[in-house]
Amino acid sequence: MRRIIAIMLSFVMTLGMSTTAFADPEEETPVVIEITEDYLYTNKISSDLSISNHTATCKSVVRGDSSLATKVVITQTLQKKNGNSWTYVTSWSKTFNTWYAIYTTSKSSLSSGTYRLKTVAKVYSGNNYETITVYSRTASC
Repeated sequence: MRRIIAIMLSFVMTLGMSTTAFADPEEETPVVIEITEDYLYTNKISSDLSISNHTATCKSVVRGDSSLATKVVITQTLQKKNGNSWTYVTSWSKTFNTWYAIYTTSKSSLSSGTYRLKTVAKVYSGNNYETITVYSRTASC
């Protein structure tokens, strides 16, 4: 019964958070994914992109389960919209030997256009890991 209530609560919270993802584009609210039972070692992940003066600031936050997660590897990929598809601009990767990670990077001299940040997190528990991919809201310059 507790599990059903937890799933329903997670669903309601996810619906409430989905409106945040589509808020006013002038607000700097990251896309935050609350993890439900689909993942074993990960509780939360977010991907945030802001652009000012043709410089992108990219921020990824991953929170693993503090009792299970032992390492987090974050790969960020900055992508630019090209028609109906997204093209590679640049990427970064960093390993954190802990259950919680915040990774911030930047890219200057962007050309005009619409961008998004792809965050791929590998969350380890010992030698086992799970991979989660999320995208930020778009930002333009």
